Amino acid sequence: MNPAGSCKPRGLDLADIQGNIVRAYGRFGFPYSRHIFFNIGAPGAGRRFIERTRRIVTTAERWTDADPGSGGASPRRPLVAVNIGLSYRGLVALELPTRTLRSLPEEFIDGMAKRSSILGDVGCSAPENWDPIWTAQAAQRAREVHLWVSLSAQADPKGAAVGALAQMTGAMLAIAQSCGGVALLEGHRGNDPRFQDAAARMRELAGGIKVPIPKEHFDFTDGIADPVFLGQYEPEREAFEVIGSGKFAPGSPQWEPLATGEFILGHASEAQELPPMALPWSLMRNGSFMAYRKLHQNVATFHGYVRQQAQLFQKVTGETSQEAADATIRAKMVGRWPNGFPLAIAPTYADCMALQSKWAAIASIQLKTSSDRTPEEKRQLLDFARFLTDFRYVQDIDGAKCPLSAHIRRANPRDAVDPLLGAAQGAPAPGSTLSNRRRILRRGLPYGSSDAPHDDDQSEHGVIFMALCASLFGQFEFVQQQWMQYGASFNVGNDTDTIVGSRSPNSKFVIPSGPASHGRTFICANLPQFVETRGGEYFFLPSLTALRQIAEGSVDPT
Repeated sequence: MNPAGSCKPRGLDLADIQGNIVRAYGRFGFPYSRHIFFNIGAPGAGRRFIERTRRIVTTAERWTDADPGSGGASPRRPLVAVNIGLSYRGLVALELPTRTLRSLPEEFIDGMAKRSSILGDVGCSAPENWDPIWTAQAAQRAREVHLWVSLSAQADPKGAAVGALAQMTGAMLAIAQSCGGVALLEGHRGNDPRFQDAAARMRELAGGIKVPIPKEHFDFTDGIADPVFLGQYEPEREAFEVIGSGKFAPGSPQWEPLATGEFILGHASEAQELPPMALPWSLMRNGSFMAYRKLHQNVATFHGYVRQQAQLFQKVTGETSQEAADATIRAKMVGRWPNGFPLAIAPTYADCMALQSKWAAIASIQLKTSSDRTPEEKRQLLDFARFLTDFRYVQDIDGAKCPLSAHIRRANPRDAVDPLLGAAQGAPAPGSTLSNRRRILRRGLPYGSSDAPHDDDQSEHGVIFMALCASLFGQFEFVQQQWMQYGASFNVGNDTDTIVGSRSPNSKFVIPSGPASHGRTFICANLPQFVETRGGEYFFLPSLTALRQIAEGSVDPT
């Protein structure tokens, strides 16, 4: 039990955990990010770099100006949050003990490129087609990606990145140079080959002020329903955040937080076990694994295919409105309407429009800062957030509302893979048990122009996607292979995920008969490749304790 008045959440040492594990920074006022990668040429230089960087790493401690219930001694929200990760090759370059290195997970040792066939990174997404920074490391030791440094920045009053982002970038480069053996790796496609920048898309208001909007380049609302785990929030806030983002037992109407050990090492998992960890225990505890991926979006291909299918949809189903047909095709592919409304709640275009009228005030409220919102507006935002996430699939077994192969249904099936889903009436309602051990924390932002995207496939537009979890194999790779690339779990044969799946000849997507399709089944045939992988790697995000051990060279597995 916590002592009375303590703001420490149930055993989590937030000052020891890196902040990006607990927080999705984009939701906390950081619409800009910069990813910088380094190579360690000598172990001593690498340890010096980590020693100097760990002192400015942003932890998961509560912020006095952002987190209700934070103590008076808590830090304020930084202008730029700094976080760091190490690849397996980076740990080798730092000369960690052999006993430690060989007991790390096999998939982490292999690295992302070697797992390409498992992940569906084939064809145009194959490693040989990735950005130069990733292809060069396969041939040269001096080009291996060892260190990842992430800078997440707030916006200034006009909506641009704060000047502290450039200052912190310069500081990181100066640290690397002063260590005498840590080299910046270049080779990113985009405006600056030295860095991989990402930023929320922006909407311009009166006076030239720009505010971030939660849209990616296919124009869908993104960042909804990330997992909530025990200790991530204070109890009062957790009770709200967990709705639609946690877990539920068969027959239970109650949402509960997932086990901490599904995301942070050294804590109990959903199986009430400690995830396997390399020795020493103190090196891995309070850390997490991360899959970093650069995902290019073929914007013209996506919009063109949707327009084409919408015209066919009108002819087949008798839909009279081109706008409704276009929106329906988009929504059925993703599982949500472009405004974020879930199909499980609003299965038809008419339902969506009716609910949009009900929530019409939300858009203007979202554009206000938290300090400018009235108590009633804050309550409306909470109600809206619950509306977007509080649903299950027990009432939609055949996918008439949300197709079985829709992206969000495959990424987080909720109760859709429970054997009780089709049970006879009177049986306990299905639970999320079979999905709970496959959840991943999603982090990242779009990259490319923050304004409206160019309607082509060649421009640099996409998403920097980061999946955080305790087991890359059991969580990220399982979801990517079994749920994104295969359809067996959803009874859709070889159909891959509608958005991020890799394509084979004659790929298709089935929209079952239902109210949205006017009672007729519609097949989207010859699905093109909408998303291509342009690079990535697996990283370990150590705790502050582990960073100190690595910097001191005191990692001892005995």
